[in-house]
Amino acid sequence: MTYLQFMLNVAIDCFGAAVSLVGLLASIIASRINSLVKRYFIILFVCHLVYILSNLTALIFRGSQYRAIVYIGNFGEFLCSALMAYFVSNYMVDITLKDEDKIRKYKNIFNILLAIHVITLLISQFTGLYYRIDENNIYHRSRLFPLSFVWSGIMLLMDMKVILDNTGSLSKKQIVGFWAYLISPFIGIIIQAFVYGLDFLVASTVLAGLFMFILVALDQTERNVQASIENENIKASLLLGQISPHFIFNSLMTIQDLCYTDSTLAADSIGDFAVYLRHNMEDLTINEMIPFEKELGFIKEYVRMEKLDPDRDFDMEYELEIKEFVMPTLTLQPVVENAINYGALTCKKQKGKVILKTRRENDQVVITVWNNFEGKRSVTEGQKKHRSIATENIRSRLKYFCEGTYEIDIRETDAIATIRLPMNKVMGGLVS
Repeated sequence: MTYLQFMLNVAIDCFGAAVSLVGLLASIIASRINSLVKRYFIILFVCHLVYILSNLTALIFRGSQYRAIVYIGNFGEFLCSALMAYFVSNYMVDITLKDEDKIRKYKNIFNILLAIHVITLLISQFTGLYYRIDENNIYHRSRLFPLSFVWSGIMLLMDMKVILDNTGSLSKKQIVGFWAYLISPFIGIIIQAFVYGLDFLVASTVLAGLFMFILVALDQTERNVQASIENENIKASLLLGQISPHFIFNSLMTIQDLCYTDSTLAADSIGDFAVYLRHNMEDLTINEMIPFEKELGFIKEYVRMEKLDPDRDFDMEYELEIKEFVMPTLTLQPVVENAINYGALTCKKQKGKVILKTRRENDQVVITVWNNFEGKRSVTEGQKKHRSIATENIRSRLKYFCEGTYEIDIRETDAIATIRLPMNKVMGGLVS
């Protein structure tokens, strides 16, 4: 290596370290990107820094008496070049694919490729498979040097396939950022494999990494702003559609009757009704999920209010295998309301019944609300509109807060509503 090449490589490494440090600090302080994206970019820029510093160390100490430092520097450089491809590949499948089985299959392949790289790299330290350090402490490539990039190259090719197969689920900024990071280092790997002397891979990788981070951060910011707007719209819709005027009217008329027959129960019922109204109004402003048991308490308040009217008789049962999770407020209560009003209370020949169940199913928390019915209940246009608004609000809030889903299956004599919550979203800590 000539002195000019040496100085150019030092300059490239210093520039790359500065860019990586900027990217790392930006990733740490970024507040508009989610935790998964933040974690991957922090790891990626740390790998960049270690890769560049290892390369710079090996470069500075080559030909010196410090043989161990040269070995460590080259080993770190070769290891981190694969780690960068490994973490980017994991990031790609995590944010692009939705099928957990596919994600696991891809990650298993990435693990195998990384393991092969590490094993062959360790073998190279004793056999010179990829490179060797001569008696003068000078680094030399071996004939199989290009093989050291094969494992990372396969990962990058798999990433390209993932993007091509899932273009519709990615934004334009994500696609441009991903392709920039995949193509630039890929070109750098090819050049580095056949051209000796300048660190093309360092320059192409760090610039592509920073470019990808900028685009992804912009995309995340836009998504968060849009999600906030949608959440405000959901709140406004909830305010108009959550509390049924029909239920309020019936409750007030029932309490009025109790005032003449049982003043003590009437007073207690007014307190319960006030708690119900406060819960519905206050929770419109909550931007976090609440413990399931808290939502359950509000449901029981609602059921007590319904049962004040002797003409509205039904059984309410609870089969709760799991209660230690959180969920968006005002999502389960409307489901129970529908099951009571449009299901259990239609029963004449048999007593109406509603059963609320919770259970674990694979990686989900599943909540079901079952009810029987005998016929269609007469409802006003206003009630139909309220029911429709409530259903859409449930789906919107579940998707917004935890990527949950809501479905209802109406059969001949019964119906079952199912809420599915991803366990990794609702089991990570309770919010009061």
